[in-house]
Amino acid sequence: MATYFGFSDECGDYKAEMSSKQAARHPFYVRSTLIINSDEWKLLSINFKELKKKYGIPLNFELKWAYLWSLKFHEDRNKVIPDKHDIKPFENLGYKLLISFVGDALGLINQLREKKIIITYTDNLKAPKTNEKSMLSFHLQEHMQRIEMELKNGDNLAVLFLDPVNDEKNEYLRQLYYELFESGDYVKYGHIKDSLNIENSHHSVGIQLADYISGSFSAILKSDDTGNYMDGIRMYFDSVHDNLRRSYSGAIQGYGIREVPQNHLWRKSLTEKLIQLESINDRVRSV
Repeated sequence: MATYFGFSDECGDYKAEMSSKQAARHPFYVRSTLIINSDEWKLLSINFKELKKKYGIPLNFELKWAYLWSLKFHEDRNKVIPDKHDIKPFENLGYKLLISFVGDALGLINQLREKKIIITYTDNLKAPKTNEKSMLSFHLQEHMQRIEMELKNGDNLAVLFLDPVNDEKNEYLRQLYYELFESGDYVKYGHIKDSLNIENSHHSVGIQLADYISGSFSAILKSDDTGNYMDGIRMYFDSVHDNLRRSYSGAIQGYGIREVPQNHLWRKSLTEKLIQLESINDRVRSV
């Protein structure tokens, strides 16, 4: 039997009612899952730690995607980082070095023999309003379905690990996962473990990589036709796009990328944007 690990993390936030300030800060909610063969986890973990040593990042410090932009904000404005701020330990390393580290960390995914990425997203400004728990459950369900469908051909088993949100939501997601597993929905679950694991991200290389995947995809969503957020766009095309789950014909929409709730206009718009941004990325690379 082949065993797979699925590491899942989110980027952004979702609330049914958001102030204009909150909506500007979190226009999208994104969740990604990185699926790997469990046999490759140990080497991935070793390589990730070696990469941190190479860049001078202490092994006990977790660099979150959100820290990058906070650090850049302070650097661009020459602002002093308060001692209690989460990014204080990275102050002397700087944005340029750390963005390079994240790109190399995502590049470790390309070295794996077996890997699949699943991404779901919600446009907070356009999506029908629902409560936060329901939205989280919709995203989790999409990932469960696609992991099951990916591994259904064979004697396979996936174990899913999520970064904690808070105690109440963690328990809600655990219970939801179990109920879906037991009752099924559009698919019958027979290739994922019967319980959801909540794992601290700073203990998990897989969840940290899922955070970077979500962050790079959020750069795609936030970009406009000028191709801003180029660091994130470059990382997405270098290490995420080609590793997305696909249909037999190679389609990623609905297979590796899924909008929540289903919306064919969003899907069409994203397809066009990906084509445009890939062209911009290729031109920048060739300069």
